This record gives sequence, structure tokens and C-alpha cells, in this order.
Amino acid sequence: MQQLDYRSFENTEHLILKTFNTPVVLLDIETTGLSPDISTVFMIGCGYYENDQLHTVQWLADSLELSGEQDVLNAFSDWLDARFSAEETITLLTYNGCTFDIPFLKTRYQQCNVTCPFDSFKFHTLDLYRQFQPLKSLFPIKNMKLKTLSSWLGYHPQKTPEGRQLIKAYHTYIKTQSTEEENLLFLHNRNDLEALNSLLSAYGYLYVFKGGYTIHDMPLLQENHMLFHINPDVPLPVSIDYRANDIQMHIDRDKICLTIPLYTQGLRYYYTDYKNYIYLTREDYAVHKSMAKYINKEHWSKATQENCYTWFLPDDDFMYQKEKQTDYIQMIFRLFGFSG
Repeated sequence: MQQLDYRSFENTEHLILKTFNTPVVLLDIETTGLSPDISTVFMIGCGYYENDQLHTVQWLADSLELSGEQDVLNAFSDWLDARFSAEETITLLTYNGCTFDIPFLKTRYQQCNVTCPFDSFKFHTLDLYRQFQPLKSLFPIKNMKLKTLSSWLGYHPQKTPEGRQLIKAYHTYIKTQSTEEENLLFLHNRNDLEALNSLLSAYGYLYVFKGGYTIHDMPLLQENHMLFHINPDVPLPVSIDYRANDIQMHIDRDKICLTIPLYTQGLRYYYTDYKNYIYLTREDYAVHKSMAKYINKEHWSKATQENCYTWFLPDDDFMYQKEKQTDYIQMIFRLFGFSG
């Protein structure tokens, strides 16, 4: 078994790490196929943070025999035990790890008759692929692959074999023990760990949408719209413009501007569970569907996401109370689908 410890780079942007309140371990595995019943783990890579720097440690099996995989699995377990045995909880950071990496590892530990660390450590698993799914419409990218998202965020790795070519490179390494092939294998896995590390900056968007911000001064009332300026608690990596339901959002590194339509009736307050509402066509607002039996069917229709709202006037009580403004902003983030 080959092991490589590597200090990647200074981790300057990740104030978001402080919000986890536990040690963070990045995890990425390389396998000979997609099924853990007929494929093996030939490399495990981990990332961890020390003195504001990302470090990686990787284990590569140097044999196709069962013992080669067992060595890698044991090395991963021993490293966790040596480094984190005193910790109550570890945040395990992955990309699609809940679907692939972790179930794959659990199966391989069982089939290799090796004690699985997931049975002895208390992990909080943070699968960024699942976390970022609600933000698909926000990110201006063609797909949600790790490589695509990390490239948009500014991470550009060195070129290495991918997919079947990576497995071919591993088999070539086993046959020849080529240092060149070995370096490519380590580099590919380290690229994935560094790409995963780069995604932490994008986690800041989620953190903000869940309430990690402060409202800058009172809202600005203009002729036909209202402006909210909010300051994220963590820096955001890329500027984004987004529009939905006639609401515009401009995101910068340290500021978000929300431009909300202001009508004669006031502001719209949207109900996000629109399937439980009906829309009154004459009155132009929604009420709970339990009221439908009291209203002539000709005067209402099933509410949609676009018309499931009521109206309110932004009076002094609203304009001077941060709690009410925060509630309204969170309603907008829920309407966008960015906040639960």
C-alpha cells in the first residue's frame, strides 16, 4: 500500500468552516466499478484542515489481491482513530457520498471482513450534492457535476485520466509499478478533494438563505418597488443575478440586493405550500382550501406558486422592525426554493 500526505494550499475563504462546530473531514474514493458487490476500493483520499490549510492524505492499494484493499480500508480506519478518537462528532464532507462513497465503503468493509469506522465514529454527513440541489436554478451552470461546479467557482485542476481511463491507469500501475501512473492516480484523487474543498465557499449561499445575514438599514421605498440590502455573514464566491416571481436578486461577495414589486395593494406575501390554497380571481389573493366549500366554484381556482399570496401594506411597524423584515426576506428565499 502506498500513502501520500500532501499540504494543498492555504484555505483563505472558508469562514464557513467555523459554522460547523466540529472537525471536518473531506472524503473521496476511487473504485474499480460502480457496484460494491463486484468492484473494489483501490484508493481512499481524505482532506482535513490544520492552521488554515487544507491537507490531504491518500492510500493506494498496490495489489489486486483482497489484502491490498484490506490494507487501504484499515489505513483509513487507523488514521481516523489516531486523529479524531477524542472527538464526539466529525463532519464528513462528500459530494454524492450518501449515494455512492459511504454505502460503497460500508459494503466493502463488510465483505473484506474489516471493522468499519462508520460503526465506531459519530459522523455528521454533509453531502454537498444533495445540499446544492435546491440551488440548481441559481447556479448558472449546465449540470451539477463536481467538476462543473468547482470550475465555475474558480478551481481548475491539472488534467488526469477520468472514469474507465482511471481504472485502466490503476491496472497499468499494478502491472508496471510505474511512478508516472502512481502520480496520476494520486493527482486525480487529490483534484477531487481540492474541488470538494472549493465547494465550501458555495455553501455560503445556503448559509445565507437559512438566515446567515444582517439587514443593512431600513428598506427603501420607491415608486413601484421596495429595495432590501442585506449583508451575508460569510463572503460569497461569485456574483449572481436571479429573477423569479418578478422579484430580482443581485448577489455580490458581501452584499445582496432584493428588488420587490410594490403594487397599489402593497406587497405580496407568498404562501409556499400553494397546494393547500385556492386563488380568488376577483379579490386577487389566496385563502386556505378549507374555505372553498363556502365560495362559489366560479370565483376561485386552485392556487399556483405564482398566485398563492395575500397582500399587506408596508406600514411603519414593518419598516422599523427587523424581525418582520427578516420574516419577509425568509419568505422570499422559501419562495425561490432556496430555504427549507
